Amino acid sequence: MANEKPLTEEEVAQTMKRWQEAFESGKPEFFDFFDPAVSLFTVSSPTRVDSLDVYRRGFEQFFLNEKRKSQILSPEVRLIGNSGAVMTFHNRILINGISSNIRGTVVFVRDAKGALKCVHMHNSPLGQPTLQGRIGTGPEDITVLEERVAAGAAMVGTPK
Repeated sequence: MANEKPLTEEEVAQTMKRWQEAFESGKPEFFDFFDPAVSLFTVSSPTRVDSLDVYRRGFEQFFLNEKRKSQILSPEVRLIGNSGAVMTFHNRILINGISSNIRGTVVFVRDAKGALKCVHMHNSPLGQPTLQGRIGTGPEDITVLEERVAAGAAMVGTPK
């Protein structure tokens, strides 16, 4: 499609916002954001999921009508040509009082109708940062603390 308008970071961000709203509400429209041939690495599956149909069969019964909260942190969009984008982010999800933190990568491509569809998604869990041992006041102890704080900050990211 030579005359399609170029993709913008704002369009990707707006698509992700609508996707997040569908995810939080547990509505079937969530699945409309995926390409039929999507590939996914999810937190709950030990292997790659190789289509929207397979994803729906394994996930939909647990997903529908389940309210959740999702906090997208440190989103970054990288445009690929005029019709593709990669978005990376951290996501803090709260379901039934249980919080999970994940890293997410989503690859969007514009479909034949002009809508952005996820053609690949990769989520991986993030553990909670922990400090172990006694932190003293010597130079080595301060360096260790600085390194742990830096590692923790890298895991959480900086909100944009």
